Formats: sequence, structure tokens, C-alpha cells
Amino acid sequence: METDQLILNTKWQGDFVFSAVGQGGHSLTMDAHQGVGKEQGLLPMQALLGSLAGCVGMDVIMILRSKTEEIRSLEIITEGIKRRNPPKEFLSFVVTFVVEGEIAAEQVLHAIEVSGEKYCPVAHSLKADVRYRLVLNGEEASAT
Repeated sequence: METDQLILNTKWQGDFVFSAVGQGGHSLTMDAHQGVGKEQGLLPMQALLGSLAGCVGMDVIMILRSKTEEIRSLEIITEGIKRRNPPKEFLSFVVTFVVEGEIAAEQVLHAIEVSGEKYCPVAHSLKADVRYRLVLNGEEASAT
């Protein structure tokens, strides 16, 4: 299996604010929920919903443009149902596409399906293995 690596550098800005900067220099600010944070950015879980919507949306546009379909507007409403108790993970997602244009419903539905099943790496990454490492004061630390 061939692999590529993406890196996102996320730094603490004080309080509960974190700023993430990608390899291209673009940034995303995240904060904790109201009452804990100061509403200076998206909640991390909202950022995840946005990543899913952006990924599928880009695929849908690319697929439909290849068929020369005319889209005037595309809005994606992404809803996540979370568990109420920790770790409060997402249990399910509903991604609603609101489309305007001279285009057949079957074409849009096909593009959404192909993206979700084949192309969108964010949707597939929601099943990925996650590991954690610690570098403390310049040295890698390990659990004993």
C-alpha cells in the first residue's frame, strides 16, 4: 500500500483556544463550548463535520463538472448525533445537500454515493486507527 503524509500543526493559544495551521499556511481556530471557552473558534467536533462536508462537496462538484452539469449553488448541512456521556463521540451523521441548478437528481445522488463509497478520504478516515506519542521537553517519552 502506498502512503502519503499530511501534517497539521496545532498550537495552544491560551484558555481553550487552539490554532491549527496546515502545510499551505491556512489556519483553523478552535475553542471549547460556551461556558468553558470564549467562542473564538469552531468546536473540534464542528471542524470534523466541516471536514466531512468539504471533502464530499469537492468530490460532488468534481464529478458533476466532468458531466458538464450546471450547478448554480450547493449548500451542505452536516449533522452529527453525539453520545451524551464521555467520550461523546459521533454515533451517526446526516449530510444534506441543497442544490440549485439544471441537473437531474439521479446525477447528484450518484455523485454523492460515489464520493462516500469511493473517493472521500475524510469519510473513510473516520474508521482509522489513532495512536498517540509524547515529546516532553524535547525528548520522546513512553509509558512505563
